[in-house]
Amino acid sequence: MEIVDKYVKFVHKWEGGLSRDTADSCSAMPCPTPYKGKSGWHTNIGICYSTWVGHFGKDNDMRFLEMNAEDWFKIFKKGYWDTMRGDEYTSEECAVFIVGMAWGSGKRQAVKSLQQAIINCGVSVVKDGLLGSKTISAANSIDPRKLFDALTAERERFFRAISKGKNAKFLKQKVQTKTST
Repeated sequence: MEIVDKYVKFVHKWEGGLSRDTADSCSAMPCPTPYKGKSGWHTNIGICYSTWVGHFGKDNDMRFLEMNAEDWFKIFKKGYWDTMRGDEYTSEECAVFIVGMAWGSGKRQAVKSLQQAIINCGVSVVKDGLLGSKTISAANSIDPRKLFDALTAERERFFRAISKGKNAKFLKQKVQTKTST
């Protein structure tokens, strides 16, 4: 699962460490234990404290605040990879993409985006937000490159749709300029 290892490194790089950003929805349930003289820490390497408590309980605050890679991966594997049935896709790249959508936007949204991408590839599937064998079978019936491109386009559409109001700060657009000769 080399691609999964690369994805985990990618997530760690971009998620960073501890966060106290009050604009984040995870801020509703911060860790009650102060750390390095500050309180209000609610996310560590992309793991919300509420998710942590669901896996490890409320008696492991310092373990959350100093989260190691093994604990992070336990949550990722159980809460995201297994929930999205990552081992059942014929394309590891598509599986990682789908799991990444669940990581970033929740399982139901990830499944809806997957189902829309499948539909955009011309394969019939019910867009109900439920991940069943028919959705996975439909995904596996599509050329992986075509599905990956459709997932990318659907993810971009989703980000643009939610990039209004308070979420606008999360959408950064790269502007390319052409020089004429």
